[in-house]
Amino acid sequence: MAATPPPLNGPRGPVTPPGVWNPIQINSHLHTLKILFYVLGAIQLCIGVVLLPVAFAGYAAESNSVDPGAQPMLLIVLLLAASLVFACVGVVSFLAAKALGQRQRHQLCLIAAGASCLAGALGIALGVYAFIVLLKPEVKTAFAPPGSTVVA
Repeated sequence: MAATPPPLNGPRGPVTPPGVWNPIQINSHLHTLKILFYVLGAIQLCIGVVLLPVAFAGYAAESNSVDPGAQPMLLIVLLLAASLVFACVGVVSFLAAKALGQRQRHQLCLIAAGASCLAGALGIALGVYAFIVLLKPEVKTAFAPPGSTVVA
């Protein structure tokens, strides 16, 4: 046991310049984004499904109202439109998560990052994080097919 351990502050692995991500960091960030987009997609789809019975319950409640200004059709149209928007954002999030896992369709991932901003505070945080990661030149090259060149 005469071997000396390496210094604690010494470089480990390939050294990259500051501000440039190595492939391990890129894979870690993309994997995290994939998981977060799956979670956001599941939440969005659940909200979209929950809004369907709420729309019909609201319609039933408003149609039996004695108020002459009640507009049950407007209520059901608004809630069904909201349900459709949530479901579409959920589907786009699932597609983006799958694309992130396969390192394909960079443009779809950017669109999903923008669409996630419709999901409130957590969606905005995810969208900003996704834009920061996806707009890095090193990440763009990770999405490029082998043998092609990427202009950053």
